[in-house]
Amino acid sequence: MISIDGLTVEFSGKTLFSNISFVINPNDKIALMGKNGAGKSTMMKIIAGVNKPTRGHVRAPKDAVIAYLPQHLLTEDECTVFEETSKAFGHVFAMRDEMDRLNHEMATRTDYDSDEYMKLIEDVSELGEKYYALEDVNFDAEVEKTLLGLGFEREDFNRPTNEFSGGWRMRIELAKILLKEPDLILLDEPTNHIDIESVVWLEDFLINKAKAVMVISHDKAFIDNITTRTVELTMGKIYDYKANYTHYLQLREDRRTHQQKAYREQQKMIAESKQFIERFKGTYSKTNQVNSVERMLEKLEIIEVDEVDNSALKLRFPPSVRSGDYPVTVDACLKIMTTTWSSAMPP
Repeated sequence: MISIDGLTVEFSGKTLFSNISFVINPNDKIALMGKNGAGKSTMMKIIAGVNKPTRGHVRAPKDAVIAYLPQHLLTEDECTVFEETSKAFGHVFAMRDEMDRLNHEMATRTDYDSDEYMKLIEDVSELGEKYYALEDVNFDAEVEKTLLGLGFEREDFNRPTNEFSGGWRMRIELAKILLKEPDLILLDEPTNHIDIESVVWLEDFLINKAKAVMVISHDKAFIDNITTRTVELTMGKIYDYKANYTHYLQLREDRRTHQQKAYREQQKMIAESKQFIERFKGTYSKTNQVNSVERMLEKLEIIEVDEVDNSALKLRFPPSVRSGDYPVTVDACLKIMTTTWSSAMPP
């Protein structure tokens, strides 16, 4: 379980969000929703440990693995696709190399009674317990299966990664994340750079093989298919629904309807209270009542109606001028070809 406790982010005198708390349980599939600028990517980076909050903490078990795929990648390297993807198992390879080093040191040292040798035995025992507890995995087969699922061809495996576009490099990073089998996968717009077949493969992986997942996406069908919980970040606070995206939209509309009703009733009460104050201010017999109403208004917390992102892309294509009947004519070319051919023929 990963706990987000009292997260607050402030900058330039502005509060992006304040005192945000919720829990990510094992196997949760969460859609992080909110309008652009609400702080979704910022919160995801804080959970991933990339950014620090102004206040608050993210608490996770010591051995928990949190993997984060940002919306934009700027990495460059000279590895092949297969080599770069295999870095997902770097920690396993590092443990193997360290085991080989320690075993070689034990075999070559002769100071069996020294404290240093006793410490070496302890290190070998501790590391060996961790290393040999790992599943016997065919790492090359896992890399190959994942890359093929994300749309790569086998002939791509030995090509340098710098030959690929940003979108394909994003797929390599996604492959590395999936191979790490993390306790929590954080995905910021993962479908922006992959085709339909790869999206279907990714959906199946996240539903059936991944543990906890939190995703930001404008692909409504994608998040509807993979998520069972929706956390909405709006106006500096969150709403947490145990519902997929479609059901969340209905619940959000119900919430705003109740907010609007409560807001109208509160505004009516405020207006009536102010009228009462104006009418009886200065009246000796009503002094206590007027003071009481004024104190009530001072302490009153104004109800806010949550924002809804109703922005939409509108495109207009003006009618074009009609082109000619024949955009290209090749009469001259045909005459030249005919002349050339005729001159080449024997008399």
